[in-house]
Formats: sequence, C-alpha cells, structure tokens
Amino acid sequence: MQRPSLLGFAVAVIALAAHAAQTSPPPVLDALLGEERLTLALEALESRAVLAKGENQRVVEIGRDAASSHHVVAIRDREVAHRHDRHDLLVVILEGHGVMRLGDEERPVGQGSILWVPKGTAHTFRNESRAPAIAYAVYLPAFDGEDRVPVE
Repeated sequence: MQRPSLLGFAVAVIALAAHAAQTSPPPVLDALLGEERLTLALEALESRAVLAKGENQRVVEIGRDAASSHHVVAIRDREVAHRHDRHDLLVVILEGHGVMRLGDEERPVGQGSILWVPKGTAHTFRNESRAPAIAYAVYLPAFDGEDRVPVE
C-alpha cells in the first residue's frame, strides 16, 4: 500500500483551510438592545469613529438599552488616565496594539484582547500602532457622559 506524500497532505490541508475561510461568516457585533437588534460587521465599526486631522480620541455611541451603552473608540496616541466611579467597562481591541494600564500595572494588549475595567479602577491606553487603535467598549450601566474622573 502506498502512503500519501507529505506534499499531498499539505496540499489537502491548505485546500481545507481555504474552503473553511470561504464558508465562515465574517465576524460581527450582534447585540439585542431592548427591542432593537444591532448587527454590524466588525470591519465596519472602524468607520464609525474616524478621527479628524489632529484629533487624538473619538468615542461614538452605537447603541444603548436600560442596562448598557455600546461605543466605538478610536485613539491615535493615548488617553488621559481616568476612572469611572459609577460604570464598569468592557473593552475589546478591534484594531491596533499598545499598552493598557489597569490600576497600577501596565500590560501589552493587541487585536482581540478583551479588557475588564471595574468601576473605580484607574486606567489608560497608549497606542503603539502606526494607525489609530480601534476598540468596542460597553459601559454598565449606560454611560451618562459625566462619569470620567482624571487621575494621576
């Protein structure tokens, strides 16, 4: 009996991977916000928070319900260290990489990183990418626009 060659096996694996890539749906944000369902391709979120020339940071709300608000955040350089006394925060890095400070510790983070920031925790992000970093951020409860306390 003839054994399959390594080259033949590699070609079969590549063909399967290509087929899987063609049949997998693209990644999406799919959220039920009250009575409304929000479904957006993740790649489309970046266009929701385009920075103007000279603008360092932009936060754009994309939806909310009674318990949470959902935002796209773009950061060119870094954000000012701050805390939220009344809001927990969940952040997913969609594009870019950098350093996230939570409390007293800094850690490298990149695309796909999921960050949990409990209320009252000092935090900041420093972008180390060439392009603006893009994140999906969820505030619990819904962000009121006022709960941002600068810290040293």
